[in-house]
Amino acid sequence: MLNISKLIEERAFYTVFQPLMGSESGEIFAYEALIRTTPFINPEIIFNYGRDKGLLFKFDSAAISNAIKEFPYYFFEKYILFLNVYPSSIVHPNFKNFIENLLHNYPKIKYRIVFEINEASCEKDFWKEDFFSECLQWLKYMGFKIAFDDVTFNHFSVDFIESYKPDFVKFDRSCLSALLEKQNFMLNLISKMKINMYVVLEGIETKEEFQIAKEMGVPYLQGYYISKPHRL
Repeated sequence: MLNISKLIEERAFYTVFQPLMGSESGEIFAYEALIRTTPFINPEIIFNYGRDKGLLFKFDSAAISNAIKEFPYYFFEKYILFLNVYPSSIVHPNFKNFIENLLHNYPKIKYRIVFEINEASCEKDFWKEDFFSECLQWLKYMGFKIAFDDVTFNHFSVDFIESYKPDFVKFDRSCLSALLEKQNFMLNLISKMKINMYVVLEGIETKEEFQIAKEMGVPYLQGYYISKPHRL
């Protein structure tokens, strides 16, 4: 049985980083932080278990802190760091204090971190709360950027993109089939959103997918074809 508190106290987890590449320049501009455990446990299982036990914020904040700690500090001068966070953590009463402490301890992170908001179906209700929107605005005011993670081609996601206007939109790998079959739709969507935000296509695993995405003008790419997650 999982023991989230023990997992945190014993630091039985660490952070790996997967780069994001600019499709035109071919250069790495950012990294996404991902947790790994010893022994390996699917992170989604850990987060879901933490939610069930009322410990999601505790583990979410520990994962964020650890990612910043393990990301080479001088990297912040050149690269942006993407950090995953759940909506329920953003509205948690201790979240703002947590962020302020991070800024105090790691001043270089200001303007250099993008918080990826997970679109987990079990947390959809948080998106409808006014306080959630206020927290996102507060994060931007504090010098952070916002990304919507695991976005798919559906009206729900597009509506939220238009309402919240994130800095980045990360399309899930499930969109690759649409990328191959509905290129005009993807192009129109990208051109519509380029004005105020950037698009990242995740799950690039083959040379063919890389070339198609690049030719279509998807600004940023991420996936195993570019690099697997690794420790820095």
